[in-house]
Amino acid sequence: MPLSPHVDFLIKFARNHFTGDPSYDGMLQLKLEHTLCVFDNAIKILESESLSGTTAELATLAALYHDIGRFPQFAKYGTFNDRESVNHGRLGVLTLRKLDMPGDLPDTDWRLIRLAIGQHNVRDLRPTLPEPVATITKLVRDADKVDIFRIMSEHFSNDASDPAITHGFKDIPDQYSDTIYQSVMAKKNGDYGDIQCANDFKLLIIGWVFDLNFRTSIILLEERGLIKRFFSLLPKDDKIQSLEKKVNKFIRYNKNSPS
Repeated sequence: MPLSPHVDFLIKFARNHFTGDPSYDGMLQLKLEHTLCVFDNAIKILESESLSGTTAELATLAALYHDIGRFPQFAKYGTFNDRESVNHGRLGVLTLRKLDMPGDLPDTDWRLIRLAIGQHNVRDLRPTLPEPVATITKLVRDADKVDIFRIMSEHFSNDASDPAITHGFKDIPDQYSDTIYQSVMAKKNGDYGDIQCANDFKLLIIGWVFDLNFRTSIILLEERGLIKRFFSLLPKDDKIQSLEKKVNKFIRYNKNSPS
C-alpha cells in the first residue's frame, strides 16, 4: 500500500489551517512535526517487532492520522488542552468521517483506523479491546508516547518553553504531588486532574514507561536518552532516586526480554 499519498494528504490538511500568523502557525507546525515523528516511530517499531500484513499497514495509517483532530481543535479553541476544549481523539474520528480520504481502503479498514484513533489518548486501554484494533491502538499509543517524551523534555529544558505545549503548569523547584508520585511508583497511569505543577506533569509522563506495549518502544526511549533527560529535570531527593532506580530496572529487564 503506497503511503506517500496519505502523507501528502495529511500535510496539506494541516497546512490548510495555517493563517499566516507566525506564532499561530508555529503551534500547528509543531503538531505537524509531531505527527510525522509518530509516523516514523510507528514504522521503526513495526519493523523491529517484525510486524507486517494488513494490521501493520492499518497501524501505520492510524499513527499518521492519530492527531488529525488537533488542527481543527486549535483552529476553534486556540488550545491543545483537551480539558479546556474537546477530546482530540474523538474529534479526529469525526474529522476523518467527513474527509474524502486518498486510496481505496474499504470502509471496514477505515473503521478500524478510526477506532484506534479514538482510543489512542485514553488514560487506560480497555483489556477487552478486540483484535486487530488492540494491536493497532497499542502501536499508535507507543509511537505517540515516545515522541511526546522528546517534545516535553525539550520544552521543559527551555526557560522560554511555550505554555501551550506544557499546558501552563508552573515549574516550582523541588515540589511535586505525592498522589502522582505514588501512582507512578505503583506502575499506574497518573491522572491529569491531579497535576498541580510542572514536576507532576514530568512524573506522569515518566510513568508512561510502564504502559508501553512493545520492547522496541522502550529501546527507543533509552537510545535517545529521554528517560535520563527527564530525571535530570526533577528534584534529586531520595524518593525521585528510588523511582529512577525502579524505572531503570524495568527498562533493563524489558529491553533484554524476548519480544
